[in-house]
Amino acid sequence: MKIVGNIARFVILTFLLGSVLGACAPPRSASPLGGTLDVLGPDRAFTSAIENGGLPVDWMLTGDASESALSVVNLDQIPALNVYAEQKSFALVRRVHASLLATPYLSWAWHVAPPKSGVHPVRIIVGLVDRDADARTPWWKIGGRDDDAVDRVITVIWNDNALGRGNIVKLKTAEDRPEAVQYIARGGPEQGGRWWIDTVDLSLIHRQIWQRDDPSRFDIKYIGIAAKPSTQKASMGIATLRLQR
Repeated sequence: MKIVGNIARFVILTFLLGSVLGACAPPRSASPLGGTLDVLGPDRAFTSAIENGGLPVDWMLTGDASESALSVVNLDQIPALNVYAEQKSFALVRRVHASLLATPYLSWAWHVAPPKSGVHPVRIIVGLVDRDADARTPWWKIGGRDDDAVDRVITVIWNDNALGRGNIVKLKTAEDRPEAVQYIARGGPEQGGRWWIDTVDLSLIHRQIWQRDDPSRFDIKYIGIAAKPSTQKASMGIATLRLQR
């Protein structure tokens, strides 16, 4: 899929991305209005952009997605972004500027076609940034941060079974990558093929895993969907992805 316009360099988990894209223009972000941000409807503008091989300016696609990996479809008469897992990883995210404590709740609806075995390769991802990180860095080490660099990543997954819902696992990442956790929101093939609505408290996950962090300093930098490489047929429909207080 070709993305029109400038795309800033983006840092994400090693297992999600194999490369990043560079750009000259400053990134544009979406902010909550009245304590709510509708990250993904999908609305008419987003749908039109996807159908024409592009994205709205505050969205970004990284990795290697084919033209058929992302589409807007009706699942049980509900418009949704349908994401197909492929043999290469990719991530589609929207740049966001929101306080973690002011808008900690992320809710969404999903309609899942699970793989034959294993955890679903498609998941929701949230990037968090410590706005004061440079303040604690010696002046001789400060070289400037990437516009889209984050310090923490939360992934929300569909597990291979219904057990373990609510469990949080800290992931191993390289030293030059942001620390990451995996939250099990739902799972099991028996729950696939129909719509579910779920909500997670991002600030609670952050507080449980990164107890030494000051949550008042953290902002939500991006929210989106990522797909790990998969040889199994699996897809996930996402609708009404919303950030709220």
